[in-house]
Amino acid sequence: MVPVKSKQNGFTLIEALVSMFIFAWIGLGSYQILDQIIRAQQQNEKFSQQLATLQRASWQFARDFRQMVDREVIDEYGELLPAIDTEHEDSLIEFTRAGWSNPLQWPRSELQRVAYRIDYHPDSDDPDSEYYQDEALYLIRMFWQVLDRAIDSVPIEQVMLRDVVDFRPRFYDPAGDDWSDEKIIAAAQGSGKSKEPKLPAAVELSVVLENDAVYSYIFKVR
Repeated sequence: MVPVKSKQNGFTLIEALVSMFIFAWIGLGSYQILDQIIRAQQQNEKFSQQLATLQRASWQFARDFRQMVDREVIDEYGELLPAIDTEHEDSLIEFTRAGWSNPLQWPRSELQRVAYRIDYHPDSDDPDSEYYQDEALYLIRMFWQVLDRAIDSVPIEQVMLRDVVDFRPRFYDPAGDDWSDEKIIAAAQGSGKSKEPKLPAAVELSVVLENDAVYSYIFKVR
């Protein structure tokens, strides 16, 4: 009687190794694809946040610069500041604007004094802040609760943009049909003479970020 050979069950060592290699290759490929998807999602979220921040900043720029008005103010030292001031040591530009909304009907003016500067984050010296010792430069908007300040008047600071290296306004003078880096102010300063108010017809803003991105805005002054 001829003996019957039994059928082999399971995988051989080579088959098991080949299977393990295939599964490992598929797993590695899947991980790489998943990693690329996560990285792309993170980049999209970062880009969306940056875009939203820029949109909020441009909205605020428009509200401020379109509504420039001819209104001088007195600072906390009793000095008269022009309607538009680009020579102040604490800011790049300071000016008076209209249209300060007052939904609660507080007893205050609808004019607002605002200023812009580039500086460290206001909370960079606070050990409890997430911005503690942050060395990035920010574009900061300041505004005062009153036009003519008292000695204790302190501006309220709003952080606009991060990693800003330059913020430059230029003014369009319709009389000369030209753009200028020089300030255009409203009235004679200390001369006692009445002059026709002179505000720019338009303002061009250039914002330069650390990554060399440049954003330009042109606003027509009302």
